[in-house]
Amino acid sequence: MPQRPIMTQSTHDDSILNRIRGRLGGAPGATRPPEGPAADETELRAALRQMARRRISQTLSQLRAARGLAYEQVRQQTGLPMQLLYDMEYRDRRLSVDELRLLAACYDVSVNDILGIDLEP
Repeated sequence: MPQRPIMTQSTHDDSILNRIRGRLGGAPGATRPPEGPAADETELRAALRQMARRRISQTLSQLRAARGLAYEQVRQQTGLPMQLLYDMEYRDRRLSVDELRLLAACYDVSVNDILGIDLEP
C-alpha cells in the first residue's frame, strides 16, 4: 500500500490556498488574482477574509429569520446597537468575540455553529 507524503503546516496551507485559487477563478463575480507570489498571496488572503465575513453575515441573517426575530427583539436580548445588527448582516462588519457570543446566545446556537467550524474531536 503506497504511503501518503507527510504534509507540514506550510504544505497544508499551500494546498488549501491552491484549491481556493482554482475556485476563485470560476466563482461568479470573482476576479482572479494577478500572477506573482506577493500580490497573489495578499489578494488571496483578502478574498478569503471577505468570503468568511459574507458567510458569517448570511448565517446570522438566516438565524434571525429562522427565529422570527426583528432587529429590535435582537437588540433587546443582546444589548447590541441596531446599527451594528444591520451592519453585521449587510455591510460585512467584523464582530468582536463578545458580540459573537451574545448573538450565539440570542439565537441559541454555539459560536462554532455561526463560524461554521467544528473544534470537537
